Amino acid sequence: MTFFERPWPDSPLLRLSGDLVPMRLAHFAGLGLALVLSCAKPPPSCPPCEAPAVVNRGERGEPEPAPVKRTDLIRRGDKPQTLVGKTLSVGDSLPTFELVGSGSAETVRSSDFQGKWVVLSVVPSIDTRVCEAQTGMIVAMTDKLAAGTLVVTISRDLQFAQRRFIEENRFTNVTFGSDAKLREFGSRMGLEVEETGLLARSLWLVSPEGKIVYSELVTDQSHEPNYDALTAAIAKARG
Repeated sequence: MTFFERPWPDSPLLRLSGDLVPMRLAHFAGLGLALVLSCAKPPPSCPPCEAPAVVNRGERGEPEPAPVKRTDLIRRGDKPQTLVGKTLSVGDSLPTFELVGSGSAETVRSSDFQGKWVVLSVVPSIDTRVCEAQTGMIVAMTDKLAAGTLVVTISRDLQFAQRRFIEENRFTNVTFGSDAKLREFGSRMGLEVEETGLLARSLWLVSPEGKIVYSELVTDQSHEPNYDALTAAIAKARG
């Protein structure tokens, strides 16, 4: 005898409800339909996963890597000086930079050097005796160099000081560049002196392809560079 075939006790309540079996069938059919409908519902949708945002080192609170510092390359007298950054050398490519022009050009860019031989004469400050002597020697060499050679004097003097220097010395057709504002040249060449914030005295010869073919980083910054060595390097490089 099945569950639905069992006799049920006679009572007024059951008699009022009519036939019990159809009621039970309807009841269980309703439960079954509800169960089926609940199972057929799709699971709640999840929001799509988003890729984590790229966070820079500084935004995470992590310190930036410290720049390279060298105290064994230059000195002033007996006192070592610190160069900040990687100082370039022969074989390296000239980095991109921009200077505020003080001579024949309002702006001096490294991109202007393409296809030219370039001499870069770097001095700490033109308002010192040694820097004045170096600049005078380099300007005097300009007329003796082969055609197509550009000579640029670079310092961190303000352009107003450079212009005054040019006028006082009656220089004509010269190119001066100030790194005081942007400071790209010193940082990218590795020529910034930590103790003074100025540039290290040096000479550079750059090929038309933008390669450094000669450099002199003056060991004792209180001395002038070797002009004869530069002249010989130019003659050798240009054949």
